[in-house]
Amino acid sequence: MGLKNPEWYRESLRDGRVTYIAGESVPDVTKNEWFDVAIANTAEDYVYDDPATRDIRVYETEEGELAHRIFKVPTSVEDLEKRIQLSHMTSISTAVSAVLMALYNIKGQVAQVNGQYAENIERMYKHCRDNDLRADQCITDAKGDRSRHPKDQDDPDLYMRILDKNADGIVVRGAKLHISGASLVHEQTVMPTKAMGPGEEQWSVSFSIPTNAPGVKIINRAYAHPNLSEMDYPISAKHNAPEGFVVFDDVFVPWDRVFLAGEYQLAGVLARSLGLWERVGGLIALVERSRLLVGTAQLLCEMNGINKASHIQEKISDLVFYAEMLRMSLESAVRNYKVTETGMVYPDPMAVNVGKFYGANNWHSMVQKIHDMSGGLVLTLPTEADYRNEEITKTLNKYLHTKKDVRVEDRMRVYNLIRDLTADAYGGWELVTTIAAGGGLAAQRIVTMGGYDLEGAKDQARMAAGITGGH
Repeated sequence: MGLKNPEWYRESLRDGRVTYIAGESVPDVTKNEWFDVAIANTAEDYVYDDPATRDIRVYETEEGELAHRIFKVPTSVEDLEKRIQLSHMTSISTAVSAVLMALYNIKGQVAQVNGQYAENIERMYKHCRDNDLRADQCITDAKGDRSRHPKDQDDPDLYMRILDKNADGIVVRGAKLHISGASLVHEQTVMPTKAMGPGEEQWSVSFSIPTNAPGVKIINRAYAHPNLSEMDYPISAKHNAPEGFVVFDDVFVPWDRVFLAGEYQLAGVLARSLGLWERVGGLIALVERSRLLVGTAQLLCEMNGINKASHIQEKISDLVFYAEMLRMSLESAVRNYKVTETGMVYPDPMAVNVGKFYGANNWHSMVQKIHDMSGGLVLTLPTEADYRNEEITKTLNKYLHTKKDVRVEDRMRVYNLIRDLTADAYGGWELVTTIAAGGGLAAQRIVTMGGYDLEGAKDQARMAAGITGGH
């Protein structure tokens, strides 16, 4: 019980979990170079004795015990603000554990259908919170032919489903895709990918199972190779977290770990419980990344002596407007917070969804602007190994020179940052996940339009036009 430490975390991963990467089985993720960076980052989340971060990383539970703040259900604006601060210093393997908080907050709705499921949610939430465990949010199914319902697919396993129920529990089969840090957490927490309807009872399933449970295997894909130069890859070398393709081959789940098993009416409730917090995380990341883009572009242009050109100033101002719109969206979301029936404080969904949509929809055009400013050297710049070669160093210092107060190595580092952030390993991952995280652009459109006061806007238009009487 209680807070653990980095050594405990590393040892906890040596539990016989079945995982693969680069076509090979990995018997011990703590001894495989592909996972070194991600494990080191997650282990940092278990450092609780640093005075500079302790107040953000730790909170006191209602039982008077200390726990990681990722499990804190916000009940005030201060809680929301601390959660935003936490997101800037938390690995993705810890951040995804918010799935348990999302589940915990809807246990009242779940209890109206099945009281045992609600008790299971509370028990699992407290089990992970009190034992400092990490859990993944396994939500996206393989889906097969998207035009067909789960029951109409060529293979019924293309959506996670229940194969059998007995007195002891359920047996499930399926796969969950795009699961960040799947091989580095303790629990695989499965959620329905979407709302289900009558006849889709066997695909209406939610549960949590230990990562090393029999029948669970994880196929990993990393966006960058291990052991990268931090000069060549200033982001990827420090933040490389493999994504998991999590397969459940006839996995037995005891009843006390089941949150949904056939009650299709709850499938949409569980699926939606996670959406808002995923988008909040996406918006926070966009705010941070957009500011980094502004600073990088300005630094590059100053180094190259083009910062006073009118077309450059215009592009940088576009980046500034983009960054400020995102920052104001996040501030508005916190300032105009909402409160659930259970007392949970959460950011304004309208501001979150509008901000996340705006940020994701325009990220590619912001990247285009910085590529236009930086030119081809982003891709063709020689590597750190070249620069450290004494036979080449003088040549590179000669031909990469711009002006006396700019060190060539510093200029190379800025170009490498742009490439890594927008055009290479981490950048490629971000180009896709910026759009896809939190359900994609369509999901934000649906939530925004569903929450907008269209009738009120129509009434205002009628008044302005002088229309009276019926609608």
